[in-house]
Order: sequence, then structure tokens, then C-alpha cells
Amino acid sequence: MQVRLMDNNQTEKTPISVSKSFMAVGPTLHYSHKNVQICWLLAVGAFGISCLFWSKIVTGSFWSFDVQTVTTPEFWRLGKSITTDVSIFEYPWQILVLGLLMGILAVVPVLISQLMSFRYSLIFILEVFSLANLPGFAICLFISCIAAACRPLRFRSRFIAIALCIAPQLFYWGYFGGARGVEPIEWGFSFAPWICAWLDALVIAGFVLGIGHFTRYRPGLTWVFTTLTLVIAVVVFEVTIGFDELDYQLYVAKNNPEQVSIFYDHSITEALDATTRDPTTKKYLEESFYPADQIARRAELKREIQEQLRYDFWPGWFIVPEELKYRQKKEWLIKQYDSFISQRPNSRRMPIVLYYKALLNEYSPDTKMLGQKEVLHFYSDYPHEKTRQTWWELYRDFGGSPESLEARWRIAKHRAGQQMFNEAERLLAEAQTMLAAEKSKRLEAEQKPSGKLFGLFRPPADTVMTIPKLNELQRRLSQLQVLVSPENRTKEPGSIERLAKFVMLNPHTSDYAQHLDGLLEQTDNGDQLRDNILLAQAKLVADEQLQAEKLGEIHKEYSQTDAGTMALYELGLLKISLWRQKDESNAEQKKKYLEEARTTLTSFISSYPNHFCAEQVKKNLEDLPGN
Repeated sequence: MQVRLMDNNQTEKTPISVSKSFMAVGPTLHYSHKNVQICWLLAVGAFGISCLFWSKIVTGSFWSFDVQTVTTPEFWRLGKSITTDVSIFEYPWQILVLGLLMGILAVVPVLISQLMSFRYSLIFILEVFSLANLPGFAICLFISCIAAACRPLRFRSRFIAIALCIAPQLFYWGYFGGARGVEPIEWGFSFAPWICAWLDALVIAGFVLGIGHFTRYRPGLTWVFTTLTLVIAVVVFEVTIGFDELDYQLYVAKNNPEQVSIFYDHSITEALDATTRDPTTKKYLEESFYPADQIARRAELKREIQEQLRYDFWPGWFIVPEELKYRQKKEWLIKQYDSFISQRPNSRRMPIVLYYKALLNEYSPDTKMLGQKEVLHFYSDYPHEKTRQTWWELYRDFGGSPESLEARWRIAKHRAGQQMFNEAERLLAEAQTMLAAEKSKRLEAEQKPSGKLFGLFRPPADTVMTIPKLNELQRRLSQLQVLVSPENRTKEPGSIERLAKFVMLNPHTSDYAQHLDGLLEQTDNGDQLRDNILLAQAKLVADEQLQAEKLGEIHKEYSQTDAGTMALYELGLLKISLWRQKDESNAEQKKKYLEEARTTLTSFISSYPNHFCAEQVKKNLEDLPGN
């Protein structure tokens, strides 16, 4: 009996130990389960919207998840998101926007894991993985959330625990956050959004945990501060950048037709050889009415390609490689422009969009060059009828924009082709005045000094009309202005009609030479248009030596006319071309062409110092090497 009593007393004194789980439960779960669930769902919703907004400003789409890109190392890098499209070096406020959003993504799941439990944070990690399209960052969050929920990191100071637990995110930003292929100082600045994100994450955690300390971590603080930070990010983005500017950068700016590689020069020789060697095509050609001789057959095939390309189609028998499928690319680009026009009709970028759209529609295959060199070349210096409406919209609705200068030239050319020469002259004079003012403003802006540090941040261009483009356009304006001037218009029968027809001749078509011959037959030696026709014919001569002779003859005979002046200018350019083509093995001939080029250009400046080509001639002369 005494022994049993002693055992009972000993049992009462021995403490009963209960094993604790490695993953702890946060203080927020001590409250009403319904309130906790509602606040948690609100946090999930606010966080999901933050992920979608991140995806929108980085990729242009609210949801751009692609399973195939998850395993691509380049896809994990954040540097591309800060230097392309809405670049932080063009839009500095983007640093704050990205920082605010990334701060939300970095700390909210960790707070949920600490204040509730790890399983409640899993859906946040999945949102980062799928909605924000950041699989690598989601892995770091997974590690952080486990660390925040485990007991060894349950410090007395929850803020210090959070600061330690977001270390994987810091590693991700440090390793994947820098921009690549930039200057060292730009590389350093490319980490600015992630430094901002780290500070933002600490601020959010500080407010949630600081206020929570006095409210005993009641549910609701996390979603409130998530929403507040998201609203600040959206407001800052809309006020300083704007969704219309985002769409412009995503769908228009990077789709400049002049920079699309498919519209560069491409040889069709290999594709044509591969087509003729293909057994199926070879059998079809042999059974069809094509010449048996290979040389004659190739010439016939090229002629058929030329005919089909006039309608933007390749022949059905031609095996088209990817780099020659320009029609599909053209249609896709037009859809991008039209999408922006329909969604952002009041955007300040509309002149550029209309300019790109009209210019792209002007792009046409140079069938004459294709027949001569088997090269697919696109030209855009001729105003086609199909683009007139777009150019007119640009001129009518945005007549004060620099892009409208190009529209004025093309509309003036159409007006001259319709024998409306007075209207054409008015448009050209108006364009010349605006162009001079635009060039002056641009040159003043370029002369303003900028510090080394602040020179990193450059505002996005307000126009695509650069100084070289304006110079080239000024030459075309002046040339057309001289051509349609009263000097080339007489009261003789047919004079006006001939001038209108000459203005609208397309030098890139195969029948251009025939049209020139026809016009020349209709003129006599005293006709004011004759010298211009002769100059156009001389420029078509394939033999460069013979072309130089003809240009010299035209200048000698018509030295006081506009065509005679341009003949000397063209002769100078031809001499430069001949000099550049000669290699060092023929030093004497190369030196001879250099001297002839210098003499011709010097003669032009001395004879026509006020000509619109004089500045370009001076530049060409300065670029020539000394004796």
C-alpha cells in the first residue's frame, strides 16, 4: 500500500511532455475560422491581381504563362523586363512600380506562412508561378515560406524573422536581376527596382507586424496592405507612364517596319535552286509548258515570280523559306497597328502608328531588282494608291506632328499626278517650313549637355522622324518642289499631262524605261520636261562608265536647269561609288576616281552654293580622305 502511494506521488510530480511539430501555427488562426477564411481569400485575390498586373506591365498580357519556357534559363532572368519595352532608363518611374509589385510578391506569402501556416501560403506561391509567370521566384518563395513556418525561425521579433526568411528572394534578385549586355553603370542601376522591392517588402512587413502586435494579429492586415500597395503601384503607373504608352511600346515601338528583318534584302537564289531540285516540283515543271533548257527555264521562272510578287504572292510551285514569307509578317504587323488604333484612338502616339501602318503598306517587292540580281528587295519611296487614305488620315488628324511631313510629301505627289500642281506646291511649302522648325528644335535639344549619371535616363522619343530622316525627306521635298514648279509647266498642249504622268512614274517597275521612252518621244528639244526625262534615263544605264558619260553630257547641255544640276550631283555620287568599289590592288585607278569625285563635288558647291543638295555634297566632300 505504501509502495503504491509512493508511485502515485512520483507520477504526479513527473511532467508530461508533448512533442511539438516542426511547422508551427501562427497567431492569426486563433481567431474565428470564418473571419480568417474571408480575410485570407481577400489576400489571395489582391495578391492574384498583383501578379496579373506584373504580367501585364512586363509582357503586355494579363496572363502569359507558358509551360515550355519554365525550363529556359533565360526566361528566369528579370533583366529583360527592365531594359526592353517600358525600360527603366526611359521611364524612371517604372523602378518604383516594379519595386512595389515585386515587394508584394516577395513578402506577402511569407507573412501568410508566419501569421497563419505554411499550407495557407501555397496558393500564393502557385499564383506567382502561374499568374506572374515567375517560376524561379516561386521556388525561392517556397523556401522562404517553409523557413517562416518552422519553429527554429520563430523568433521573439517576428520582423527580424521575416527579414531573414526573404533571403532567398535577395539571392534571386542578385543573381537574375541584373541587365545583360549594357554598360557597367547601367548594369548597376538595373538592380534599382529590386532594391526598391526589398525596401517595400520590409515596409509592408513592418506595418503588418507592427500594427498586428497591438491588435494581437487579427486577420485582415495582410490583404489591406497588399491592396494599398497595389493601388499605389497602379496609380503611379497610370499617372507617370500609362497603359496606352505600355501598349505602344509592346505593339508598335518594337514593330518598326524599318527594323523588321524580313524586309531586309534576301537572296532567292538558294530557294530557287532548292525548288528546281525538288522532285515533285521538277516533275511539275517538266510536265508544264516551261522551256527544257535550264537557263531559259530559270529566266521564265523568275519572270513568273516577278508577275506574282506584284500582287504580294509567290507562285504555287515555289518552295518559300521562312525568311521570304513577308506577306504573313506584313499582315501580322498590320493587325498589331490596327489593334492599337482601335483600343487607343486618343493616344499621343497615334501619328507614329499611322506612319508605321502607311509605310508598311508602301513596302513593295522590287521586281526589277529581283530579275536582275535574284534579290528580294523592298522599296517604300513611292506613294501607292492603296496607302493614300492612311496618309490622308495622318495629315488630317495629326497635321502638326513630324510624321505628317512624310504624309504631305506623298499627298503632294498624288496631287501633282492629278494635275493639281498649286495644291501640291502649297503642301510642299508648308512641309518645308515645318521641317526647318523641327530640325532647329531637334538640334537645340541635342546640344543641351547632360551629366554622366543623369545621361543614363533618356526620355522616350516623341517622334520617329530622326535628323537623318528629316534630311532625306527635305531632299525629296525640294526635288519634287522644283519638278512641279512653273518652270516645268508650259501652256503647250500636253505639257501638263506629261508632267503629271512623269511625276507618278514608279522607277521600280519593269516598264519604267518604256514609259520614259514614250514621254521622250512626245517632247521636243525645247520642252521644259525633256532634261528631267533624259536624267531619269541616264540613271537607268547599267554600265557605270557609260552612265557617267551621259550624266556629264546632260549637265553640260542643261547646266542652268534643275535636271542639269542634279546630273552633276548624281555624277559626284557615282564617282564616289566607283572609288569605293576599286580595291587597293589598283591604286592608280582608285586614286583617279577619288580625284574625280573630289573635283566633281567641288564643282557642284562652287556652281550651285544655294542648292538644296549643297549641304549633303559638303558632307560627302568632307568624308573623302585627303591626298
